[in-house]
Amino acid sequence: MTIKNVLFFLLCCASSAVQAIEPYDRIAPLVEKAIADKQLPGAVVLVGRGDKVLYRKAFGFKTYSPAAPVIATNTVFDLASLTKPVVTTTLIMQLVEQGELRLTDPVGNYLQQLNDAEVKKITILQLLTHSSGLADGFDRREFWQGKAGLDGALAKLKLKTKPEQQFVYSDIGFVLLGLVVEQITKQPLDLLAEQSIFQPLKMKDSRYLPLDKPSQNVAYVQRIAPTENLQGDVDYQKLLPNYAQPYLHAVVHDPTAMRLGGVAGHAGIFGTADDLALFVQMLLNGGELKGQRVLSPLAVQRLLTPVVIGNQSRALGWDMQTAYSAPKGDLLPPGSFGHTGFTGTSIWIDPASRTYIILLSNRVHPNRTTSITDLRAKLANIAASAIGT
Repeated sequence: MTIKNVLFFLLCCASSAVQAIEPYDRIAPLVEKAIADKQLPGAVVLVGRGDKVLYRKAFGFKTYSPAAPVIATNTVFDLASLTKPVVTTTLIMQLVEQGELRLTDPVGNYLQQLNDAEVKKITILQLLTHSSGLADGFDRREFWQGKAGLDGALAKLKLKTKPEQQFVYSDIGFVLLGLVVEQITKQPLDLLAEQSIFQPLKMKDSRYLPLDKPSQNVAYVQRIAPTENLQGDVDYQKLLPNYAQPYLHAVVHDPTAMRLGGVAGHAGIFGTADDLALFVQMLLNGGELKGQRVLSPLAVQRLLTPVVIGNQSRALGWDMQTAYSAPKGDLLPPGSFGHTGFTGTSIWIDPASRTYIILLSNRVHPNRTTSITDLRAKLANIAASAIGT
């Protein structure tokens, strides 16, 4: 064998070795480093294409305690703002399909507790795209609790900017959308989510209020990853004065959702990576999964039509290209979409290749000071590198 042939052989071997660790084997060291750097105690990563899961792995522990249980692939997480696209947006689109409302309807048509004339004119579409002119959240200096407290806060609600001038990510907007759904259907949001989304898609681990029936859900509750310590937010101490545990566990992390009893349009659901994969597969299949139709094909198409607000782009209830788009990474193309959750959760979906990346973590444990923005983006880049290979 000539020297040239030997060199060619060695190059082929080296190339094969590189290919052997591509692409998903790169995920584990990335997540393990983030855990070692205390960006998060543990996580579940799932990558899929169409109806097939290509990668599913759990990392780390539920807490930083030496005796903490390990994270498993079926660990349940507080999904935080993934509630917005998964539950509230889906229910709104179902009502559009049923002829119960239009995207151009003013929110004041449905919510009599609103007093400000300009707030009443905000449309359902503007709420879905965070272009309503509302602030990002309620003034936390004013404490209120329950439906009566919310009604009082809504009575004083005013615009921060004129509608459609800029994108301002608003929890208030999705609180209003959740109320619209309840007003039209005369049903609570958690029951509607269960009947219209979770049950048809067999998302068996997805729900609001995991402690609602603790005697029936002992094993489920034990699978939930805890979130923040009770000193993390002043509302926790007000709303949970006799809470026995040092960290929130099976209790919603979002303070506004907590004020509302754990059920709201902007946050509140708990779930697993596998359940979210089922939801994503439904969207990629045009609103249907395994014979169960949740949305019509045209509703999904409208849902994912980009809406440009200034220099940023949203779909209805979903992110496309904004300051919140870290889970898109650097390689996924225009037209891909997703969402993040404050607790450390995210989904990003590329309809062209039918690829999706799901990251679930409790990065707010034991406090909310860490960031996983870089981790989200790098996971997306790894998954994108496998598209077309």
